Amino acid sequence: MDTNSFKDRINNIDFKEIKHKVHYYLTRNHYSTLLIHLGLMATLVAFILYAFFYMYLPSTTNHDTTITVPDLNKMKIEEVTSFLEKRDLRYEIADTSYNPDYPPLTVLQQNPAKNSTVKINRKIYLTINSETPPKTRIPQIIDFPYTSAHTQLKNVKLKMGKPEYVTNSARNVVLKIAVDGKEYTKADLEKGVYIPQGTEVTLFIASGSVNDDFKMGNYIGQYGEDVKLELEGNGIVVEIHDQKAEGKEAGTIISQKPSAATRIVVGQTIELWVASSYD
Repeated sequence: MDTNSFKDRINNIDFKEIKHKVHYYLTRNHYSTLLIHLGLMATLVAFILYAFFYMYLPSTTNHDTTITVPDLNKMKIEEVTSFLEKRDLRYEIADTSYNPDYPPLTVLQQNPAKNSTVKINRKIYLTINSETPPKTRIPQIIDFPYTSAHTQLKNVKLKMGKPEYVTNSARNVVLKIAVDGKEYTKADLEKGVYIPQGTEVTLFIASGSVNDDFKMGNYIGQYGEDVKLELEGNGIVVEIHDQKAEGKEAGTIISQKPSAATRIVVGQTIELWVASSYD
């Protein structure tokens, strides 16, 4: 084709007319124009959604990058920061509570729970053991059975110290209590005595006549802590030993000394062997 001829054809194109026709088809009030506009809008929306969900979100939320939440139970709060940073996790103290069995400023609870699967940089919400234990009222346990007194003290987060046995015609009944060497009577407790949670309370238990004796029961298969509580309430000293025992439920008694039906007296020491968890 002749170069001059091609140039002539280009020069003969009326670009204004083309522009006018394009503008006409895009702006005229016609059904096809509406479809064109809707198609363009749909394409734009689809592109925005694709970019947001498949390009933006994965880059900002570490899509498919997960971590197993570690167990923070009983960990000191000053150790938590570096421990979680090494695992690309964060924490926030959500609440404080008090548990006398935990050291101060240690983790009581966590959310999400241990072994949960979370995304990287997830925040773990913690409940921390209070540094200053709140005070609680000592329940009125004078004249109550030993086992009942133990339960009531536990309910208000007080610890029970080694019981003291007092010769008395009654048996297994709380006669008085002491806290840090100071004794309290029934009248004192009725007025109201407040001490910090976690404080150890000593119970003075009526052991009955010094000549009282009774038969040793058969405790095999029972829970050691339950039997210990019962026997201590009767003035018997109990020693518990752990022993591995395959097929036995942890905490249950597998042997005892003396054997069942042996007569024992107040103040005597007996031994119980309980099943520990089998490895």
